[in-house]
Amino acid sequence: MKQLSKILMAGLFIMIAGYSQAQFNGAGTTNKLLSVKEVKDQASQLDRTDAMVKIQGFIIEKISDEEYWFQDATGKIRLEIDKNKLPAVSFNEKTELVIRGEVDNDFMGEIEVEAKQVEILPHAK
Repeated sequence: MKQLSKILMAGLFIMIAGYSQAQFNGAGTTNKLLSVKEVKDQASQLDRTDAMVKIQGFIIEKISDEEYWFQDATGKIRLEIDKNKLPAVSFNEKTELVIRGEVDNDFMGEIEVEAKQVEILPHAK
């Protein structure tokens, strides 16, 4: 019984330690804030490398169930957000957001960002 208890405690410790670690910030990631224009200009490379991008601005329109238009001062881009990635609180087109996600640049399609994380900025109302 003591052996099982030790195994369970070790498993719990590993789970807690895993959750407390920071995210990887090396090659293939960016913590630098990019503009929509920069994302569009670099879309081919960003898509090939599966690099994470970070953009800041506003969701200005819902296109379909999980598709939105996102805009900053440099332009707008299509944004795909799974329902489980949306913030828990309601927001509108005046709420400033930070989106982290991957760029999808299909040959014949529109450039879009697939959101992995959506964060409402603290000063946003």
